[in-house]
Amino acid sequence: MNIEETEISDLGLVVDLVTRISSANILPHFNEQGQVTFASKILPDVETAFDKTRFLSLKATKDNELVGFGAIRDKEYITHLFVDVHYQGSGLGKLLMKHMLALSTGREVRLRASVNAVNFYKSQGFVATGSELEVSGIRFVPMVWVRT
Repeated sequence: MNIEETEISDLGLVVDLVTRISSANILPHFNEQGQVTFASKILPDVETAFDKTRFLSLKATKDNELVGFGAIRDKEYITHLFVDVHYQGSGLGKLLMKHMLALSTGREVRLRASVNAVNFYKSQGFVATGSELEVSGIRFVPMVWVRT
């Protein structure tokens, strides 16, 4: 497994990966409004994560195939963590998370966890800072990791 920074040439592959994983693991937990809203934001949100002035975006590849993507904004807020369904449970998500937390500079790192990923984030030391929320049909749990 290889973890490295994304390049602009990775954009299309990352959008495809995020779209596939979202369709399989995230969208089924949303109502119709949430599904439409989330799907419509994939491309602009991934494009934004490629802005190197505010984001550090990482890709995971195996045998030159994109199998994971993560992004952290301002070194304190994780905006993306996606692992190909065939690699979920393999430790790749933990590896990407470890890299992103190592890139963070503050005492805390925050994120909005998809409801299907809350237990994964808890296993990585994140704790919920509130109950499940829903905005425009998109369900999430606000979470924080505190450096010790």
